[in-house]
Amino acid sequence: MQTEITQTGDLLTLDGVLTQSGWARQIFLQYNRNHVKSHPFRIKEWDFYEIRNDKYDLFLVVYDVGYQAKIQATFIDFKNKTKKEASEILWFSKGSLNLPPTSDVGDINIKIKNSSWKSIRKPDHRIFKFDFPDFEDGKGFKGEIKLEQPKNMDTMTNVIPFNKKNQFVYAQKINCMPATGKFQVGDRKIEISRKDRVYGCLDWTRAVFPYRVEWRWASASGKVNNHNFGLNFDYGFGTESSKNMIFFDSKGHHLDEVTYTWNSSNIEEDWIFKSMDERINLKLHPTFIENEKTNYILLNMKVLKVYGFFTGTVVLDNREKIHIRKEDQLFGHAEHVINHW
Repeated sequence: MQTEITQTGDLLTLDGVLTQSGWARQIFLQYNRNHVKSHPFRIKEWDFYEIRNDKYDLFLVVYDVGYQAKIQATFIDFKNKTKKEASEILWFSKGSLNLPPTSDVGDINIKIKNSSWKSIRKPDHRIFKFDFPDFEDGKGFKGEIKLEQPKNMDTMTNVIPFNKKNQFVYAQKINCMPATGKFQVGDRKIEISRKDRVYGCLDWTRAVFPYRVEWRWASASGKVNNHNFGLNFDYGFGTESSKNMIFFDSKGHHLDEVTYTWNSSNIEEDWIFKSMDERINLKLHPTFIENEKTNYILLNMKVLKVYGFFTGTVVLDNREKIHIRKEDQLFGHAEHVINHW
């Protein structure tokens, strides 16, 4: 089991080495890009939001991976099995987007060509305003979304080392953020109210990855027996793998290693989630599948991602067993990613 970080401090020494590793419920350690000792092309920084229910998924992404920066909005319609994306790229960015060193404070306001991507951080919520006016011959992809994040919400925050001392991942996953607002994708307009049970999840990452990296990540947010409920299972890279947490009524219940398996010859079969301490016994029944490969000589990515409903049991820190039923409609995803970047 990893060590829990409970005190504030610097993430890196002046030599670019982690001051400590472990997990935390909040962003306690301060990331300073100036302390990173690596080529700018090796530094990876992103804010990745998924805003979804069982009908659709809206991605709002900004990243800077050194040789490229991007703002992006993506819409997946699970019923019609369609995917639409709008984005703009800035080449050889080398950190010039100046993404905030923490998720707790700091706004993002980026414009590339005619498109804009803005995130405004407030004490108990986040506001997004995005506009890709050239999408679908001028029909546009735009919107304004609010994600609620009460101050007392636990998060899954990790400081993860690799074998090389100047490589690391500083990541935070925030689940169970209720979404409201509206957006437009071409001719289609969607309004989000609380009754739609749409939740946002944030993957906030600042890292120096090795060239090849592989991971597995699963996430879900919703209601279980009328309680706010979320899960984050994350493993496969770095030298410490305990990046797992159950969220129940805003409190995080930290877990040791959780793994999941699937039938590679039939991806549509249930994906199985287990933990050695028997606190996790879940199935994910896929209803939508993405299986994508990208190859640009030095940059190639392989992503297998399934969306669907979770059922089964989890055990909280106080040993209370939570039963997730089909009727709870707990919707989420699981993925397997291999990147050369």
